[in-house]
Amino acid sequence: MKHSNAAADSRRTSVRRQKTSRIRRRLSADLYLSLMALFTLLACVALLPFFFYRLANGEMAAAFGNGAVVLFLIGAFAYAWIRGETLGARRAIAVFMALGCVYMIAYVGNPPYWVFPILVANFLIVGWRLALTVNVSMVLVTVLTAPVFERTVEIMSFLTSITLVALFAMSFVLYTNFHRDRLSAMVERDPLTGALNRRALSGHLEEALASAGKIGYDHALAVMDLDDFKQINDLYGHHAGDRVLVDFSKRVMQVIRRGDMFYRLGGEEFVLLLGNTDREGAEVALNKLHSEIREALTMDDGPVTVSIGVALGRAQENWSEWLARADHAMYQAKRDGKDRVVFAD
Repeated sequence: MKHSNAAADSRRTSVRRQKTSRIRRRLSADLYLSLMALFTLLACVALLPFFFYRLANGEMAAAFGNGAVVLFLIGAFAYAWIRGETLGARRAIAVFMALGCVYMIAYVGNPPYWVFPILVANFLIVGWRLALTVNVSMVLVTVLTAPVFERTVEIMSFLTSITLVALFAMSFVLYTNFHRDRLSAMVERDPLTGALNRRALSGHLEEALASAGKIGYDHALAVMDLDDFKQINDLYGHHAGDRVLVDFSKRVMQVIRRGDMFYRLGGEEFVLLLGNTDREGAEVALNKLHSEIREALTMDDGPVTVSIGVALGRAQENWSEWLARADHAMYQAKRDGKDRVVFAD
């Protein structure tokens, strides 16, 4: 009995460690998701004491504002975590936080202290163009409605200080994003085709499987292999083969959706991750891509064709098993005569 309990405790501990490790890997792999997590945590820690204090003192309007912000941030982060896509949630947070700040200043009568952290946070979690638009609107409404500004010199001091903070924050974000993009391109991009490489693949597949089945959609993984590529190299030379790989990659990246991910595994083998799509949607998209490749890529002796194997993600499997199923389907397409799309299962 003791041995059974110890084994059960060991399994539970192992499961907890795996979940914790998965959460850490996902946050470390997604900068914006980790920023949302940090921002939500800090905002909750900062606002909850004010919420309870104002609730206890009968300041219902202020308590409502604090509570609404906390609930919205938690909900937006949960949405981004489940969907595996942060852009919509980040934009909603930027707009909602600006509106909440204006509400607390104009209708509750708070001093405009919260404008500063919200302004910086907006530059960090959304693109600088949207952040600039939202922040300028927030500052202008604050100046026009805040009851604390009694003299022109106070308004000028506020505008000067907030402008300096905005310039520092925007400069930091632009500088950081520039170097982050360059580093990412060096580490996670194939230098010949511009596609993502194997290094980036595992983390993205783990994220996709973590959200599989939670939002009513699946994720489709397609392994694509150019048919008879060795003959192209033998007949036309490796330079022509490289040109085919580059043209193939460009065509794929032109056809797929913005949220889909394209990788080069090596040689003439590529992987395409179709996010938030079911079996029918994947079939339509990949058949269209298959036809586009056949029409767009040609050599002197005929079109360049591709064999595609597809597998839908399963929440209970790991990424390597998912990739293996898609790879097996691709080899089945080769055995069936090449130049076709074959689904696993």
